[in-house]
Amino acid sequence: MEKKEIFRSFAEKARKKLEEKKKQRMEKIHIPDLEETITITALTDQEFADISEFSEDDNINDKYMIYMSSPELQELAKELKENGDIKNYYEVVDIFRRADRRKIAKRILEISGIYEESDIEVIKETEEIKN
Repeated sequence: MEKKEIFRSFAEKARKKLEEKKKQRMEKIHIPDLEETITITALTDQEFADISEFSEDDNINDKYMIYMSSPELQELAKELKENGDIKNYYEVVDIFRRADRRKIAKRILEISGIYEESDIEVIKETEEIKN
């Protein structure tokens, strides 16, 4: 195959991959303890960076991540904050049991690709790159 054809093929694959990444993955999850269903969405790299810098407390960062991932929780937080029921928006997540919060946070990480395994293969470790 000619170099230009190889590059065109690579470029097309790259375009498709970038398009796939633009589609935000989301899932509906049911919370039996509350008898409610919420939506969680995959988070972007920038959102993860913001979350990790939000607090030095990992529990608060998990709450913030869950809050950021769910449109329903964001809407509920607005109402609860306006009524004085919570001080910070992410505190809306306190409606969940600790075990449920852990499972929701884990699922957000899963759909965001954090737990994906790489399938990269080394062809030859010591071969020099040729121009």
